[in-house]
Amino acid sequence: MFFKVFFAAFPFFLVFLLFLTFILPSKMRAGGRVAWLAALTLCASKFLFFDILGRSMFAPELPEVLIWVWSCAYSGMCLLVPVSIAALPVRYLTRTPRSKFWLVSLPAVAWTAAAAGVRSGVVAPAVREVEMRFASLPAALDGYRIALVTDVHASAASRRWRTQAIVDAVNSLDADLVCLAGDYSDGMSEDQFENAEPICSLKGRDGVLAVTGNHEYYYDTFRWMERYREAGLSFLSSECAFPRPGLAVAGVDDPQCAMKGFPPPDVDKAFASATNGEFRILLQHRPYIDYDKLHLPHPSAKVDLQLSGHTHGGVAPVMRNLVAAFNDGMYSGAYRGQDGRTIYVSSGAGQWAGFPVRLFNDSEICLITLRRGEKE
Repeated sequence: MFFKVFFAAFPFFLVFLLFLTFILPSKMRAGGRVAWLAALTLCASKFLFFDILGRSMFAPELPEVLIWVWSCAYSGMCLLVPVSIAALPVRYLTRTPRSKFWLVSLPAVAWTAAAAGVRSGVVAPAVREVEMRFASLPAALDGYRIALVTDVHASAASRRWRTQAIVDAVNSLDADLVCLAGDYSDGMSEDQFENAEPICSLKGRDGVLAVTGNHEYYYDTFRWMERYREAGLSFLSSECAFPRPGLAVAGVDDPQCAMKGFPPPDVDKAFASATNGEFRILLQHRPYIDYDKLHLPHPSAKVDLQLSGHTHGGVAPVMRNLVAAFNDGMYSGAYRGQDGRTIYVSSGAGQWAGFPVRLFNDSEICLITLRRGEKE
């Protein structure tokens, strides 16, 4: 409920900021100011109208084109806030605060960036190939290929055609193993399963392994999980799988699971059966879990490689600093954990409809090739 209230109310606070930083300083008559205020208010009403007309604030049952056009309008309004604030000193230093130039240029910058960012979130992701070296990797696993897919966010705003494009791209890689790191869909299962269903047809030589993300627990969790399992998707819930001799892949649920009455994530339990010196890979939706904040014991199990998502690549410049702050400095790419593990954070294959913008940050399907050798 908190998030629904926040996303319904916060955009109107942004309209107030734009009234102070964009409308008031601009050279407009009263009618122009009223027109701009009405237009910005309409943009800010996105979540309210989605909730009323489409039955869901973040996954409305409305035409896909309408969803993305309104999302572009909303995102442009959001981006106009920092653009207007940043331009204020220049406007007054150049003594042109009321110039019509600012009235045209600032919205042009904001909505052009929003359109580009929304488009980046809509188009099907490209494959990003990454090679990672480990001295502890068994010789038999040298060249082992893992397709990592995370944050698909299938919904009315990202429909079956896009999910199918992701699946077709992954299956064409003929990877040894497909790993899914959470956040597959948004909305109620009865409405959105058709859009998410292609995920269940992913194929890897050694199978497909999955863990839950935080968005798996925001809607009808139990029915969603039933539908995925009925369609053949295998979830690791503090469990371990052994796709090849010498390889242990463990997975844990997202901490949000505890809010729905599920056992909290337990990395030590997940790796309990890996007792023969296997190369250890951990599937975990979030790159960082604050165990102290969640009042959970810190895991002690050795991990060689952790595969995660959740961050959406930081979304956009400036925002990525905030995203990184909540994820121990991580937002996209490879990192070295404090315990020596390598952590790869995927930028994600989709985009959440709450703020569907990607700037200088394309969505991705990641193909990781494991190599034997010293870490780079």
